[in-house]
Amino acid sequence: MNDNDNELEFDISYYLELILRRRWIALSVFVSVVIATALVTFNTRPVFQAQSLLVIEKERGNTVLFQGGPTVERGNDDYYQTQYKLLKSEALLKTVYKRLNLERIPEFAGVYGYRKLIKPVAIAPVPRSRLVYIKVDSFDPLLAANIANAVANVFIEQNLSNQLFISKDVLNALQADRAGNQSRAIYESLPAVVNNALIMDLKRESAKLQSQVAEASGRYTPKHPQVLALTANFQAVQSQIKTETDKVIQSLKIDLSGQLMGNNIRLIDAAMPPLGPIKPRKMFNMLLALIGGLVLGLFAAVLVEFIDQTVRTQEDVENKLGLPFLGIVPLTRQLKDQAAYNHLILQEHSLISESIRNLRTMVDFAEVGSKSKSLVVSSSVQGEGKSYVAANLAAAIAQAGEKVLIVDGDLRRSNLHKVFRLSNAKGLSDFLAGGRSTDELRPLIQTTDVQNLSILTCGPRPPNPAELLNTPRLSAFLTWAGENYTRVIVDCPPMFPISDALLWGKYINNCIFVAAFGKTRVPLIKTAVKRFAASGIKVLGAVVNMSKFGGLSYSYYGYYQYNYNYGPDAEGHEGEKKHHRKTPAAKPEPAQGAASVK
Repeated sequence: MNDNDNELEFDISYYLELILRRRWIALSVFVSVVIATALVTFNTRPVFQAQSLLVIEKERGNTVLFQGGPTVERGNDDYYQTQYKLLKSEALLKTVYKRLNLERIPEFAGVYGYRKLIKPVAIAPVPRSRLVYIKVDSFDPLLAANIANAVANVFIEQNLSNQLFISKDVLNALQADRAGNQSRAIYESLPAVVNNALIMDLKRESAKLQSQVAEASGRYTPKHPQVLALTANFQAVQSQIKTETDKVIQSLKIDLSGQLMGNNIRLIDAAMPPLGPIKPRKMFNMLLALIGGLVLGLFAAVLVEFIDQTVRTQEDVENKLGLPFLGIVPLTRQLKDQAAYNHLILQEHSLISESIRNLRTMVDFAEVGSKSKSLVVSSSVQGEGKSYVAANLAAAIAQAGEKVLIVDGDLRRSNLHKVFRLSNAKGLSDFLAGGRSTDELRPLIQTTDVQNLSILTCGPRPPNPAELLNTPRLSAFLTWAGENYTRVIVDCPPMFPISDALLWGKYINNCIFVAAFGKTRVPLIKTAVKRFAASGIKVLGAVVNMSKFGGLSYSYYGYYQYNYNYGPDAEGHEGEKKHHRKTPAAKPEPAQGAASVK
């Protein structure tokens, strides 16, 4: 249970630190997303939507024209899908386009302008009902309502027309002004009349009476009472047939004209001009931008972190480089009239001073078992602050009571004399170029304002640095330095683009490697470390210099540094723990700092 809690806490701390470290990337992505969304949202032309509501009942066939029974309901499964397609048919939209004169509207102008109605007109059936919405989008709210109503009305008209298109010719025939006998013949030939049961019975009765009248007329005179009675009955039946036929015809006229059989599609709600636009949804878009920007910002921070090929943390040193971690040196700034190691001289404590003292301790641990107390400080390329680290480490070791000599071993771009603000008129190059005895070294050594710390500067820049470093005088110098000083620290040139550091490695087998925070790529550092290893030089560990971040683990590490050497230590600072809680770190001021030291 405790292990799971610790693992969860570690993961959360790791990602929180990652986000804090990459906060500017996350913030940049977040602000970019919000600004881009705001620009698009507030510059988009508002779109209004109007909608009309139709009810589409199942179609009932008008079979009264062909049979005398009741109407029969059709139950086609695809009937409603057909109606939805008809609602957006080009024929219907073309009729709407002409009826509303939409060619005068810029957004619908053109030869095939009616096709531009296909996109803004949408059909939205209401689930589990016979209702369907006709939704129309437009920049003009009134135009959107007019189009929605026009589509509904034209569809209703076309549906009624489609129901009656089979019977139009018959209806025209029924309503035509023809001669009496011709009109009567058309009426009596209609299936609805022929198949009428009552009319069929009357016609059979009429035929029977007609036969009886003919038989009686053969026997009797026209004035005979029996002939007159049969004739009267026959005429009465004929009159009744005519009356019933007229009733059927009148019923057909009513049905075919739509007076009896109503349209199965009705307009329930006519579209009204909308009060506000549906797009853009400004509040929703901005809320989505805030959430999306935050998510994308965090994702970008994590992505950049995982594809980052530079060194920033202890985990990077151990996992990416496979080297022991010696410490992190924060980026510092000091006044121009102060030395780079001024924070070590001051009595008050600061984060940088504690980080250097912690580095000193880690170097002591790394050198356990080593015969030589001499070491070189190098890096991959220039500008990673190796001279700054070497100077501060030498000062911290000297403060611990050891007699230290720091040597500027970069004969090409000497810089250490600038760190200590000393003269570079004479130095190592003088001895390597023409020294006859190690006794000549003593006048070249300069003292510093740090007790127990001496320095041998580079001296005049020679034209042939590599040749000087290959002379036996270098070995003689290092032997003499080892006999006269407890520690010898050599500020070597970087590994690239030259390899002078390997010449120092012939005599000094321990190396501290400096990597600039978030600057030098891991493959280049690995190549430099491999060169050291191939030359028999042991890399004691790596120092991350010029750290700029303020993540959670870094804050904890800084707290650890502040408490690491409290209490009685080698320097005799008995009351440092109490003192550091009251004394804040020195406020950074614009000046030359670790970032400008080679």
